[in-house]
Amino acid sequence: MSDQRLYEGSPAAAITAALGAPLGPGRLGVVVARPGVGKTAILVHLALDQLLTGHAVLHVALRDSVEHVRAHYGEALRTATGAGLRDAGAAALAVERHRMIHSWLDRGFDPAQLRSHLGMLAELAQFRPKMLVIDGLDEHADFGALASLVHEIGLPTWATVRALDGEIPPAARAAASTVIALFPTGRTVGLQIARPGARPDPLPLVLDCTTLLVASPTATEEGRVHHEVTPADCTLLSGGANGAETAFGIAAERWGMRESNFTFEGHKQVRDRGRHLLSPRELAAGDVSLVYVSRRLSRTYANESGLIKKVLQTLWHMVSRAQQVFVVGQIQEDGTVVGGTGWSVELARMWNREVWVFDQDRTAWFRWDSVAWVPGSPTINSAWVCGTGTRYLTPEGQAAIDALFDRSFGRATD
Repeated sequence: MSDQRLYEGSPAAAITAALGAPLGPGRLGVVVARPGVGKTAILVHLALDQLLTGHAVLHVALRDSVEHVRAHYGEALRTATGAGLRDAGAAALAVERHRMIHSWLDRGFDPAQLRSHLGMLAELAQFRPKMLVIDGLDEHADFGALASLVHEIGLPTWATVRALDGEIPPAARAAASTVIALFPTGRTVGLQIARPGARPDPLPLVLDCTTLLVASPTATEEGRVHHEVTPADCTLLSGGANGAETAFGIAAERWGMRESNFTFEGHKQVRDRGRHLLSPRELAAGDVSLVYVSRRLSRTYANESGLIKKVLQTLWHMVSRAQQVFVVGQIQEDGTVVGGTGWSVELARMWNREVWVFDQDRTAWFRWDSVAWVPGSPTINSAWVCGTGTRYLTPEGQAAIDALFDRSFGRATD
């Protein structure tokens, strides 16, 4: 399997080359970014780099279920296969054979418990990883204790850290031997490296924000990557509610796209293809103060512990995973969008997503260009697409959704 790791644009290979050497035994490497930039995808590619050469990896997921983690690996393998990975079947078998997933979804992370778990895996399952990856730390984690554990067990360890402002937490920088910060630049993702006692420096590469593979210099123009995707490449992230979300889902199924429809206990979901029931802990990951939301959207949201807050938390999961966001609604004079849907637009703007709104009053699409809403004609050109909007879908809104898919994928039928 030694040649399995050789697929064009592997971010793991590029990062290792940029660092000058692989992460050493007992060393902690940290990947930092705002939500949705691509931390988990990078972590999975780093793990694949080991798995495809027959080295065992323990993947510790702090926020995702085992099934969700498996989906990330499946997506990475599809991407690698499209980039030249040889023998996809053998690669998938190698991943399953050498990878162990441990989900901490229902409890807080404790390095001491991880130490015990590693001992149990070695004793009872004869599983001794060559690399440890930890996905989902926040900026308040005890990085000192984690670095001590990593040094004790002697494993190269990569961990992701969610930083809401995109800045490297000082505690993470102090504890890690290597910190890589991801930041979006149009349709590419840039990388910076920070080592102890040194200022962050940019790495000489950028990643395609859709695939997270290294973008070739000839593929970029003013920081933007030009590419086409097929429906089979894409996943629609939505909520399956009545109205715009159902219309997005029907169009996605008609064109052969995958769906992931997020919901929660007690939520009325009309469309459940690809249903993803969010646990209380997953909902908490998207927690937000309704006072803050009210201030951002210039309107009042109440019901702090009830339905409205859970809907906003669900929108967080949809937008944080998306590279493009499409919304049907109404743009107000202050630039916000009417209703709870407006929070998905605010998240997309805060996280620098490509976001489009079809204004049903003006019957036109508008894109946020960092300053104002600009009219245009959008197409789907990313693998992870959020589709949401008003429950009160007009015939014009329905037609706009259908035309979006036809315009994006109609070339596939030529």
